[in-house]
Amino acid sequence: MPCTSSKASQLNLLTVWLLWLVCLNQTYKVAYAKQLSEDLLKRYLSNEELAAWSTEFTAKCSHIARAYSVGKSSAGVQIWVIEISDRPGAAEAEPHFKYVANMHGNEPSGRVLLPQLAEWLCANHKTDQRAKRLVDDMHLHIMPTMNPDGFARQMRGNVRDVDLNRNFPDPIEVPNPAAMQQPLPAAQSETVAMMKWTLEVGFAASANLHEGAVVANYPFDGFIDHSHQVNGSRHPAPDDATFVYLAKLYAAKHKTMSKSVEFKDGIVNGAQWYPVYGGMQDWNYVAADCLSITLELSDNKWRPESDLQLLWQENIDALLALPLAAALGGVHGMVYSSNGTSLAAVVMVEGISKNITARQPFGFYSRPLAPGTYTLLAAYPGYKPAHATVTVPEDGSGVVQDFKLQPTSAIGSSQAGSSDSSEQFTLNAHGPLLIKSGRLKGNATATAIVGLLVCIAGALAVLYVCQGPRTMRQLYPRTSVVRFLRNPSPDHVSIT
Repeated sequence: MPCTSSKASQLNLLTVWLLWLVCLNQTYKVAYAKQLSEDLLKRYLSNEELAAWSTEFTAKCSHIARAYSVGKSSAGVQIWVIEISDRPGAAEAEPHFKYVANMHGNEPSGRVLLPQLAEWLCANHKTDQRAKRLVDDMHLHIMPTMNPDGFARQMRGNVRDVDLNRNFPDPIEVPNPAAMQQPLPAAQSETVAMMKWTLEVGFAASANLHEGAVVANYPFDGFIDHSHQVNGSRHPAPDDATFVYLAKLYAAKHKTMSKSVEFKDGIVNGAQWYPVYGGMQDWNYVAADCLSITLELSDNKWRPESDLQLLWQENIDALLALPLAAALGGVHGMVYSSNGTSLAAVVMVEGISKNITARQPFGFYSRPLAPGTYTLLAAYPGYKPAHATVTVPEDGSGVVQDFKLQPTSAIGSSQAGSSDSSEQFTLNAHGPLLIKSGRLKGNATATAIVGLLVCIAGALAVLYVCQGPRTMRQLYPRTSVVRFLRNPSPDHVSIT
């Protein structure tokens, strides 16, 4: 009996001891997490600390945030993303925006700014209207480090010394739209993870944080002739007006960027500054329909830790303004059939030779646009295209424009014969971009496409007989296979 009592006493002591260890561990975690959040503007967190901060932040702010990994670096380090929304992780008919930082390991300011932005949104989304709209009406994804291996070694490239901002398919070098969505043979793990993530989520816009200057850089980054010569000329993308607008917006909201002596208004076209090929910015735009700009946030690539509080104050207003303007300040809405079925329709803007495709399961599209009046058209095979004229306001509130498409079979013969019945889609000089180009009488879109293919086949036959076989690239050096639904264009952007 005494022996049994002794064992019970020992068991109770062991239980108490284990509970004390658990309690001590949790207390340490809370204290450690508090220290990390308080240290964000005091020092650069290590990769391990940044991962710990992500876990503790999403536990503290789980009502508006979740953490997830998009893959691993070349050295096997998880690449973490924080998603912020009132329904993080849920599929919604809302736009997505991404901030990516530390692509170059020796440019770490985003490792400070993006976690601090997340903390600020969690603390202020109930009281600040900018934070409230950002959380309630869209999904913001922040990647504090794309290149954790480079950061750990304080080097530009990854662990294999590869510059990740020269590692993406480039539309000048890879003119085939389908190939643009496939990693290059020498693609690094970080690049593959970024491409897969971007294509899966379907971001309306994004920004990539760098250091080495103070300027907002916008597409395109390279020239059609693949020149590396800096000659002062721009290579504007089809969405040039919107890119300029977004770049100017960030520069104006930044404390000093728009006052730059080197760059007028604090912005610059990538190719005009210095040509880059294989960059992420142009790939985002051409392959993923994601309007992307690059933000150079400090002349000093590794800002002293004593400056981090100032760095935050310089950028906070701009970091809030850009995703709101890009994701919500343009036009967005849904495309569906007359019976309510969502459609992955092509959405076009008259005068802009770059189209986007509405995404399932909601048929949702988000089209960043600068303030102004535009004519939009939504088209899907088997349905009559629908038009809408919208005015994007200066105040950033944006426009919601839904499209209801009628099946062509439901259109009467008299209606089908009217001048309003259909649209003609033609190729653009920048590549296989479907654009509005006048009207066709009758339901003739399919006939026009078949006729075009017959003409091309005939032309190829004549060329073959007269000149011998030639490659498709020789015949069409700046175009690719015509596809009705997806319209990547050799429009590109990046920066470093």
